[in-house]
Amino acid sequence: MTIRKQRRAGFSFVEAIFTIAIIGIMSSIVVAAISNASRDAHRVMARQQQASVQSALTAWVMAQMRVSNTAQFRSLESVRTSYNALASSQARFNLLAPNASSPDPNLRVGFLDQTTADHFADYTSNASQLQTAALSNAQQYLSLPDWETGDFPHVDLVNQ
Repeated sequence: MTIRKQRRAGFSFVEAIFTIAIIGIMSSIVVAAISNASRDAHRVMARQQQASVQSALTAWVMAQMRVSNTAQFRSLESVRTSYNALASSQARFNLLAPNASSPDPNLRVGFLDQTTADHFADYTSNASQLQTAALSNAQQYLSLPDWETGDFPHVDLVNQ
């Protein structure tokens, strides 16, 4: 007579530990990939906001060179002086926002839409650091530094 060993179905303890460890490693890789994607998305949005403000700033400079609705032009030096007279990035940013009380139609409409200007206003608490939700999540801010001679005004994207 032969004695048969009966084998139970299922995992052994060691097999179960290895399976759990592998699942844990795989899930940590997935979580890391998702968090990097989120951070990258915030940085892309921050770059887009920088480009939007830069475009508005360029449009403001071009509008300032023309004296109202006349054929006269202001010098670039004159526009630079009035820009640099403003002490903070927030004051310079306000040049781009719509100003309903301005007699100049360009300034009345603004160079940024009201929603964008309001979003910056809601998140900016430091006059030298322009913030939005995306910039805050990317741990960055926008700065409008002094306009140097021989250069054009620019918008800096700064890491905190």
